[in-house]
Amino acid sequence: MLIRGKLASGKGEGRKYLSKKEYIKQFEEVLSFTPFSGTLNLLVEGKDYKKLQLLRKKGGIKISGFEENGKKFGAVDCFSCLINNKIKGAVVIPEKSHYKNIMEIISDKNLREALSLNDGDEVNILIYEFE
Repeated sequence: MLIRGKLASGKGEGRKYLSKKEYIKQFEEVLSFTPFSGTLNLLVEGKDYKKLQLLRKKGGIKISGFEENGKKFGAVDCFSCLINNKIKGAVVIPEKSHYKNIMEIISDKNLREALSLNDGDEVNILIYEFE
């Protein structure tokens, strides 16, 4: 499945969550990489938004939620992907999210730098295991 979106700045929350040891450990186990501490946020619209909704309904590789210092961190579904036909990563869909039309991408690289991306640039995400 191919989803296109336009790069948008996030709220910086991805960095906070991707710094949690429990999430990092699980990402390493199921995705075979240590994620860079931040997400690439893509605004998806039209038919691409419908594809994102399909992903949300299907559910992917499960990252379990956990509790830390009395605070709950929710589960995450992941889908392995290829970003702009160059870099491997994963679409992450948090169980709880403020976003409706934003798709979050992780990789072991700072994707903005590695792909020379700026807000508004179109990004192609090829999701492997979705038929």
